[in-house]
This record gives sequence, structure tokens and C-alpha cells, in this order.
Amino acid sequence: MTVTPPGDRRSFIDRAAAAYPLVVAYLVLLVLYAWQTTRHSTPWLFTDELEWSGQSRGVAHHGVPELRLTRVPFTSLYAYVISPAWFLGATARAYSAIKYGNAALMTASLFPAYALARLFVTRWAAIACGLATAAIPAVVYTGLIIPEPLAYLSSTVAIWLVARALIAPTRRAIALAVVGVVVAPLVRSQLSVLIAAALVAAALSAATSPRGRGLIRAWSWRERVGAAVLVVGATVVLGALATHHSYSWQIGTHFHHRAFTYGLWAFGAFAIGVGVLPVFASLMWLVGARFRAADERALAATVIGVVVAFGLYTAVKASYLSTTFAIRVEERNLIYISPVVFVVTARWLLAGRTRVLAALVATAAVAYLIETTPYHNNEHFYSDAPGLSILQFMNRTWAVTTADARDLLYGILLGSIAIAVVRELAHRRGALRRAGPLAAACIGVLVVGWNLTGEITAANSSNSFSDSFRGVLPTPPDWIDNETGRARTMFIGQSLGGSNAFWSLEFWNQSIEDVWSVDASAPGPGPVRTPNFLDLTGALDPQLPLHWIVAGPGVDPIGHLQETVGGLRLFRVSHPIRLADAQGGVTPDGWMSTSAWYYHFAGAAPRAGVAVVTLSRTAACGDLPKSRITIRVTRLRLNADSQPVAGRLLAIRHVVLRSNPCERKTVRIPVRPPFRIDVSARGTFQPSPYDLRQLSAQLGFGFEAGSR
Repeated sequence: MTVTPPGDRRSFIDRAAAAYPLVVAYLVLLVLYAWQTTRHSTPWLFTDELEWSGQSRGVAHHGVPELRLTRVPFTSLYAYVISPAWFLGATARAYSAIKYGNAALMTASLFPAYALARLFVTRWAAIACGLATAAIPAVVYTGLIIPEPLAYLSSTVAIWLVARALIAPTRRAIALAVVGVVVAPLVRSQLSVLIAAALVAAALSAATSPRGRGLIRAWSWRERVGAAVLVVGATVVLGALATHHSYSWQIGTHFHHRAFTYGLWAFGAFAIGVGVLPVFASLMWLVGARFRAADERALAATVIGVVVAFGLYTAVKASYLSTTFAIRVEERNLIYISPVVFVVTARWLLAGRTRVLAALVATAAVAYLIETTPYHNNEHFYSDAPGLSILQFMNRTWAVTTADARDLLYGILLGSIAIAVVRELAHRRGALRRAGPLAAACIGVLVVGWNLTGEITAANSSNSFSDSFRGVLPTPPDWIDNETGRARTMFIGQSLGGSNAFWSLEFWNQSIEDVWSVDASAPGPGPVRTPNFLDLTGALDPQLPLHWIVAGPGVDPIGHLQETVGGLRLFRVSHPIRLADAQGGVTPDGWMSTSAWYYHFAGAAPRAGVAVVTLSRTAACGDLPKSRITIRVTRLRLNADSQPVAGRLLAIRHVVLRSNPCERKTVRIPVRPPFRIDVSARGTFQPSPYDLRQLSAQLGFGFEAGSR
């Protein structure tokens, strides 16, 4: 088997000829991925995509990462890499440019993956490894504004440089490897594990070298025990330091049983995504490796370092997330081991042996992963584990159940075992040299095909999610930017928590740079504000240097109404900026639970009138519990924190609201602004088994000036 050692000198023509298939493969994959991104109509992975788009806008416009005009700490070079896209102006053009850039970056992982493989396998096998690396299901992330595309490329480059330095440890090679593992964490902090991976790989390579073996053989048994104790002690100390400096490490390792289980789930999703065979072959080769030849030592050391480092990180993070967010299959953090797994697979196919013990260990390990990993195949798309997308596609298209999917994966495992047995028999009979390359090529086509199918199905599912988000947005989605000329604009509303519709609005309209809510429900990322008030005329504190406000339902600024789109209203306001009224405790679909409130300011010239409260069960008819509702009208005052609160009691009303017959009642109460209304309810109902809210009435507030 001929491989290219580091420093090999070839003519320009030879290099161009070698690069031609890679360039063609890159362009073909790039066209596919770029076309897929054109069908990705709007972001949907919030708040990740909003955060990175906001940071990159800050870099483009002010030279530093920002969120809502506030500088944020540096977290990734990704914000700087995609920032030039915002110089294109309109959000639609910038969004397209970012997605195309993502596709170009992640597909470019093909080149360092080829260079890595070329250290250990033949040219055509290395090309296959490059193709597989750039075709894994996680390439679906090119359609999302997240750092993974750049991080995947950076990690692959760093792994290649480390392996290259292990084979030929020249000063230049070592320096480049150090640069690679130091720069990669600047793209994504997770990639700091590459430093640990490189150290582990270097230690293993040194320990298994002829000099290292000779040194260890010369040790007495006491020296060997001492060395083992030293290694264990160093591991304990490093773990203690990590616990002291990282809260997520402290929590994740505390629940070590979760880390073990959820970490193996991630490996299981990865194994499914790459087609089972590569993981089986890699384990079998690694367990049976003799660590004799220099390239074999370098490859084995690199694989162990990379897999252990990324695997440990993934397990601990999954354990931590289970305590703070949700129980997830975190394959997303494990995709970076793909290049080395494919290289080891190619190495085994071309020159490896099938040893009985190694095959048994690999079979048992992969079978355990198949048996215990949650498939989530009844979901449309599982963003943290794109490797499962092909099973989800099979479930949607051919009604492949979980049991069917498990049988299929076991079948692939049995097929992998059969390949290993046949390959070993061919080797013993001397037929491997003739038939081996052709068989390896066929297997390579199958592996790349499985991965690419998984990527395409994942992209289709992600695009479907995107279409569903786009379907509820107005056309054009950047209508606020078009009206304001991207001038600074405030958004103010209520009941905004976890609102995908709001996040989509903010993404598409660069002019929204201030996000306020009257009920402290404004979501991140970035700073938010609940306004104070200067006086009972509704003047806001602070007064911002802007002339545009977008108001959600339940909040009414004083100004000239410019446009109304989908329940949102765009006002051009003068100074001082004031609110006429606002409400809270009312959901976007108009329901209250057990309490809600409304306040109405005096304005410039307050006039007496009638406060109107509407209560309805017309959207919830049937045998449901009635609600006893109390309405309290009070004088409005500002407390010591400049917040509008209830003052002297003016009126009180009691209403009973029923669903059988479904009732709608209107309560009219004479009052003079400024005033506040507080509504409380006893008796609620749950709308459905899937909607866990406890509701009492659909609620509306209003004020009719001059009426009686």
C-alpha cells in the first residue's frame, strides 16, 4: 500500500492531476448543498441562529460582536467570518450569502480529510474518505446560522496536522499542529478538547514507539506501578481542576450514570448516521492493532485521542443538559470524529486483518449501541442527532417502525461481519490483493451513499421546518425594514416568552434593535427591558433616540400608525415617547389563566369615559368548569420603582362565565383616566391533553372616551 508521507515533493502537474478528482467532488457536493440551502426559506433553530446573526451584524456594523446594540464577549470567529454578508444590505441577500458560505466551508472539509487519509491509505481510498467526511448527515447544518460548518472544517484541519506531526515530528510539523489545535477553539469552544486529544495521541505514540517500548521494558515492576499511579493521579487532578473551573463539568460528571448512558446514545446515533460498518470496522481495527509500524501507531493514537476527547465531552454535556434543559441525543457534538473513523475503515478494508477477539468486541459494542440508542424515528427532524434522519425518512415514507429499523441495523451489522469474514478468508488464500481494491471500492460507494442519503433526508426535513415557519410570516418578512429604511426601531409587547414568531420578526428586520415588554416577558438573546414611566401621561423611561415602534397586541403607543401586518402595528412616534395603555396576563390567542391586568394612562388631555372588559367562552363550548371572575378598577399610580400599580379602589364587579351554554359577557364601568383594571378568576380548564394551560376566559380590554 502506497501512501504519501509528509514533505513528499511532486511536480505541479502531478499535484494538479491528484487534485482534479477532489475539486470535481467538491464542486458537485457544493452545488447540491447550495441548492438545498436555497430551499431553506427562514431560520428556525432559535435562539441559536438569532444569536449568531445578531453577533455578526454587530461585527459588520461596529467591528465587535453585539446583540441589540450591546457588546457581548467574543465566543467564536464564526461571527467574523459571516459578517461581510451583512454589507449586502437587505436581510434576504445576507441570509443567502451566509448559507452559501456555510456550504462552501463545510464541504471544504473534504480537502483536509483527504490529506489526513493520504497519510495512511492509497490515493483513491483517501478520496473516498474525503467524500464521506463531506457527506455525513450533519452537513445539514449548512442551512443554519450556527458555527458547526466552520468548526467541522477547523477540527478536520487540526486532526490532520496532529496526525502529520505524529508520523514525521519535525519542528515545522509540530508547530503547525500546535497552531491547528489552538486556533480551532476560537471557532467553537468545544474544540478545546483537541488539545487534550493531541496530548493523549502524542503520549500513546511515544509510549508505543520502539524507544518507548524499550524504556518501559527496562522498568522494574515498582517503576511500572509508580507510573500507573502517576497517570491515575494526574487524571484525578485534572478532573478536580475541571470540576473547580467548569460548572457544567461538575454537574455532568456528578450524574456519571447519565453521562455514560447519554454518551453512548450519541455514539449510537453517530454509528447509524455513518452506516454502522465504519464504526464496526474502526473498533475491530483498533482492538486488533499491534502499534508496530510508525503510521499504524500514529493512526491508532490519533483515533484514541480524538474519540476519547470528543466522546467524554459529549457524554458530560449530555448529562449536564439533562439537568438544565432536556434529555437529548447529542450526536451534534460528536460529528468531529468522522474523518478518523472513515480513515480507519479504509485502512482496515485495504490492509487490516480480522482477529477473532477484536471482531467479537466490535460486534458486541455495535450491537449494544443499536439496541439501546433511542431512534426518534417518529419525529420529523431531530436537530441534535442528524444521523437518525434516515430512519425518520424510512418511517415517514415506508412506515418502517422502530422494530423494523432495529432489524435493518442488525442486518447491516451482520453484513459487516460477513464482509470481515470473507475478507479474512480472501487474505489467507492470497486473493485479497486482486479482489480487495474492487470490494473496498464497492463498500466505499455504499458508505458514501448511505451518508449522503441521510444528509439529503435531513436537509429535506430541516427545509420543511423552515417552510412551516415561513408560512406564518408576512410577505415580505422584512416589511419593517422596508418601511423604516432600517432606522433604529423598538419592539414592545407582552406575553412574548419563547416566541418563534417574534424571533423570526427580529431576524428579518435589522431595524429592530431594542426589545421591550410591559410584563417582563421579552426573550433573549441579548438585553431586554421592562420600561419605567416618567409620569401618568405614559411617558417612557428611558427615552430612546428613535422614531419607530413596533407594538404587539395589548400594547398601544401614542403616534401615527404607519402599517398593520398580522396583528403587529408600526408607529411613527414623536418625543416624548408615550404609551396610551397596555395589558398583561393575556396569551397571544387572547386567553387568561387566573389573573390579568390592564392600565390606561391619562395622556395629554384625559377625558372621562367607559372602561370595557369583554369575557368570552365562545371558543370553548361544552361541559367545562365555570369561572368566577372578579374585576377591580382602581386609580393608577406610579410606585417607587416607577411602575404603574393599583391605587384607590374605584369599582368592583363579579361575573360568572360558563361554557354550557358558551357565554360572552361585556362589562362597562364609568371611569376617568388614568386607571388600572385587575381581573382574577377562580375555576379553570385544560384545553386538551396536548395544551397544558389552565384557562378561564378570552379577555379583551378597552376604553371609550366620552362615553357613558
